[in-house]
Amino acid sequence: MRKSIFTAIFLLIVSVSHVYSQNGIRAVDYNTRSVGRGGTEIGFFDSPSLMITNPAGMSFIQKPVLDANTIFMVPVPHFKNYTKDANGKTTTTVYNDAEGEKNLYALPSLSYVHNFPDSRLTLGAGVFTTGGMGTEYKLMHSLLSPSLANYKYRSRFAIVESAISGAYMITPNLSIGATGEFVYSTLEISQPFSLPPSILQGTLVTTQGPTTFGNYFSAPRPMGLGYSEMTAGAEMTGLKSYSFGGKFGIAYKYSERFSVGVNYCLSIPLNFKNGTATMDMSAQFSEASGIAAMNLVNVYHISIDSAARLVSALFAANGIHPYEGFTATYDVKNEFKTPQSAGFGIMYSPMPKLRFGFDFEWLNWSKAFDNMTITLSNSGNGNINKMIGSGGAGQNDLVITFPMKWKDAVILKFGGEVDLSKVFTLRAGYSYTTNPVPSETVIPIMPAVLEHHLMAGCSYDLLTKLKLHLALEYGFKNKVTGSDMHQVASEYNNSESSLQNFLGHISLTYNF
Repeated sequence: MRKSIFTAIFLLIVSVSHVYSQNGIRAVDYNTRSVGRGGTEIGFFDSPSLMITNPAGMSFIQKPVLDANTIFMVPVPHFKNYTKDANGKTTTTVYNDAEGEKNLYALPSLSYVHNFPDSRLTLGAGVFTTGGMGTEYKLMHSLLSPSLANYKYRSRFAIVESAISGAYMITPNLSIGATGEFVYSTLEISQPFSLPPSILQGTLVTTQGPTTFGNYFSAPRPMGLGYSEMTAGAEMTGLKSYSFGGKFGIAYKYSERFSVGVNYCLSIPLNFKNGTATMDMSAQFSEASGIAAMNLVNVYHISIDSAARLVSALFAANGIHPYEGFTATYDVKNEFKTPQSAGFGIMYSPMPKLRFGFDFEWLNWSKAFDNMTITLSNSGNGNINKMIGSGGAGQNDLVITFPMKWKDAVILKFGGEVDLSKVFTLRAGYSYTTNPVPSETVIPIMPAVLEHHLMAGCSYDLLTKLKLHLALEYGFKNKVTGSDMHQVASEYNNSESSLQNFLGHISLTYNF
């Protein structure tokens, strides 16, 4: 019976997390009790979630304990960008000024720690929704929004970690611990996708001789089309990753008044596979055909109808047939990873019933989120295969390097708690994170730019063995302005991406 209950809860966590992934790549913390005091936990040894923050601390949990925790979150993203003049320079005229969908996301977790009488060994197991992101907009795009219709910008990214932990008490004051993890992750992305014309390596024969489609699209007018980037509507769905990770910790409890912990988390590879990607270049090719026709009108002073027929003949002679369309479906793989991290934390109790904590963490985003590698294969669209230079199904995978260029981040957490009675504890805290997302690559579907978090919480003994924990968290609005030479797409030049976050935390803890 107990096994069936745990299996059902695990399946519930996985299914809910798939639908409701977190906005912002990582939560401040994963346990309501520690969130209430600013996320300080590495040096506090009082929660089963220690198995993913500092597993060594489990040695100091006195009794077997079960914790069910859920984070409820309402992120509020916002995006603003501007129109461009005839030379492609950003103007002050607002093009989009839109708030993303306000969705309620739920991130549940379940964990259990068991200590053995007369043994130095403590074991733990749990399933945690540790992070992700999720945004959804309807925005105007100069190329992909016909008749002023909005285009869908959407992301869904979730990480669920199943953990098995062990802690060993070397002395009555010193413990070491380790956690092994099975990591399940899902990813979906929908947005305009811009690439350099050089991606088009197929041969094009013109009256000037053979060249590539990429050279023709990028050459200055009137000899070429004058593009610096090519844009397609793109959507990736069904991507899943299965991988393994690990965490290590040291815990030292000098007394009931002072304790300190150190942790290290391995980087986890996220190799997403078995997804489907749709790339729609219809709008791009239609615009390109119009520019090519106008080039002929301006050079040879012929009618626009005559020019359009000549352009159609040129493309047909090179194997481009509009009746086949310009929408391709691919098999897709996507690769990046979570960052390695290291941290330490302390707990200090200046007097009975009052405790303060401080945590410091370093996250190696610069190595984990430098680039995202996207591999597209097995397209059946002849027009796109011809322009790209692919031989079709099973040949010449299209490998795209998507720039992210995130910076390393540090997290500082401060908090405290006071026992107002034997059954009621009050908490408060604050967390500061350096923003890892640079202005050169910030985009609306990944606005993980929060820096300041304010938190408060409490605990109440419902029964002798059953405790209720509540916490509220607010991520203050933070804005990042895109650079004037954005690396992802020109639509993000000087754009503004911002985020604020409202979170509620609740957990029930049962001490056996």
